[in-house]
Amino acid sequence: MMGLFLDEIEIGRRFDLGAHQFTKERIRSFSAQFAPVVFHLDEAAAQGGLFGGRVAAGWHICCGWMVCFVTTNMQERGRLAAEGKLLPEIGPSPGLSNLRWPSPVHAGDDIHYGVVFTGKRELKSRPGWGMASIDADGQKANGTIVMTFSGNVMVARG
Repeated sequence: MMGLFLDEIEIGRRFDLGAHQFTKERIRSFSAQFAPVVFHLDEAAAQGGLFGGRVAAGWHICCGWMVCFVTTNMQERGRLAAEGKLLPEIGPSPGLSNLRWPSPVHAGDDIHYGVVFTGKRELKSRPGWGMASIDADGQKANGTIVMTFSGNVMVARG
């Protein structure tokens, strides 16, 4: 994770992952395929609705985080590899919890994503591996939080 072995992970360390822009076309395209609900698809119908206009699907907001996470992870791994550092194997994630979308995302919003390490532990069932815990977030430029979740990912020990 970010090119770090489990033993190198510092609890409390934050990585800013960059931003993803939500355009009308991206919202429409994602929603048509994965969340065909009127307040994601139909601008006119959404105007009188709960959000005052068409909004991005929550899962679209999560996918924005994943794109930014993978890009940043690959860049960090590349940077460390260029320095000649040994890189850890990365395992799967057993899932996430406490997923929330407290504020809507409208067309034109740039969502800035981040991740912070909140814990780590060895896995007795998998020698040489550990579990890193994270908190993830997405927010608008004005600081309004639009997404949060907690997760875990398997990381090789150093």
